[in-house]
Amino acid sequence: MSSSTKHLEANLLSRLDRIPITKTIVQIIAILASVWIIEAFDIGIVGQVILVLKKIWNLSPGDVGLLGTSSTVGIVIGLYFAGPLIDRFGRKRVLIWGVVCFTLFTMVGAAYANLYWIVAMRFIAGLGEGAVFPLPYLMISEFVGARRRGTLVSTANAVLCAAYVLPSMVGAWALAQFPLETAWRIPFFAGGVPILIVILFARYLPESPRWLLQRGRADEVVRLVEKLEGEANIPGDANYINQNILDSMAVPAGGKVGSISSLFKPPYLSRSLISWGLYTATIMFWYVMLVYGATMFSSKGFAFGSAVMFAGTMTVIGAFGEVLIGCLSDSYGRKPVYVIFSVLSMLGCAIMAQATGMTILVVGAFVAAFFGFGTLPIAKIYIAEQYPTHLRGAGSSVGEAAARLLGGVLAPYYIPFILAGGGVNAVFWFVGVAFIFFVIPFMFWGRETANMSVEETGAFKPAQAAAPQAPAKLKPEMQK
Repeated sequence: MSSSTKHLEANLLSRLDRIPITKTIVQIIAILASVWIIEAFDIGIVGQVILVLKKIWNLSPGDVGLLGTSSTVGIVIGLYFAGPLIDRFGRKRVLIWGVVCFTLFTMVGAAYANLYWIVAMRFIAGLGEGAVFPLPYLMISEFVGARRRGTLVSTANAVLCAAYVLPSMVGAWALAQFPLETAWRIPFFAGGVPILIVILFARYLPESPRWLLQRGRADEVVRLVEKLEGEANIPGDANYINQNILDSMAVPAGGKVGSISSLFKPPYLSRSLISWGLYTATIMFWYVMLVYGATMFSSKGFAFGSAVMFAGTMTVIGAFGEVLIGCLSDSYGRKPVYVIFSVLSMLGCAIMAQATGMTILVVGAFVAAFFGFGTLPIAKIYIAEQYPTHLRGAGSSVGEAAARLLGGVLAPYYIPFILAGGGVNAVFWFVGVAFIFFVIPFMFWGRETANMSVEETGAFKPAQAAAPQAPAKLKPEMQK
């Protein structure tokens, strides 16, 4: 890269990083949040389907585990292979085709009353979900400045979290309106409807400016930055450069575009292990509660419909926790805030495990939901902050794949056996202890990434977080 090109890119990235929230930024976040809503519905329907099919088909623990993890197996595979594609072919293109894939095969899943047909369709839908999963928070991190990144990702993710109540509502309505043999199909049909709005994503969602710069398409970034500056009433300044961003671009990049092998070499190896472990604990909590929450609360005394709605209500409580953690992490740092939320999540799980009455159980569930579900957006954004632009798609996708393999496939598969052997309380202790186990490496060896641009956090030799510096000016010969 020539010196003039590097300075041009540093100028554009610096100007992008200082832009406040504008109409276009809100539109982008709304589109990406809507993608999460669609995914939330698709994932959340599994709990209702399991609850019904377990009763009418007399499913064994192995059958329940297979159905509960089938889409997640597809997600893990989709995540692994989509990462390099995201870095090579663009964030937007992979997102659109991924949404088409999982909505289509979700609807097809209702066609036959056969366990293995449903498992196969859930697996294929999972491939599309895996391609899409990391993209909303990855793209928000590449559009939004450092000071608001955690807050906006958490707010958008809170929409995702709250959206998990939608499949519970549809499931509860279907149970009330239709016989069980029909009720399980309704969520699948509803999950396929969003394929109709993909055309809006294609028209109104811009490609990531950082990916465009990587591909040498600076003219498109110039137009986007000028548009955002116009909306924010900020005069365009071709000389403005954040020195920290320029310094981060001056070190070796470390790895080829979308290279998975680079993730397992210094300095990315330690970053990967810590951030992926962090996400594993959060994902484990999510999947256990989403897939088996209705079943567990039903065994605690809730009626079928009430158990479904209560499990969904927990995600709404978690949405408030997500908004709070985003604001706190931008103000006080990712590490201390995440550690506190993890400890309080374990406390909530312990209360549920020890509860002897319905009131204590509900209190423990709300504490666990607020802080446990609340950790998700920071676990996501922390992965995206570990890598440079040319590895961010691969790093985020492979990280999600690893976390979902451990937390979303293996753990949920064995939960029915834990339920059969130790009961509901053993499951609550299991997910609570997992939070603490995975947060310890982050607490001692994780890097603080709050209030730093993604160029700084993802640099091969990242600068330490420091007080903001005055912007530099281009040298006279670079202004030509």
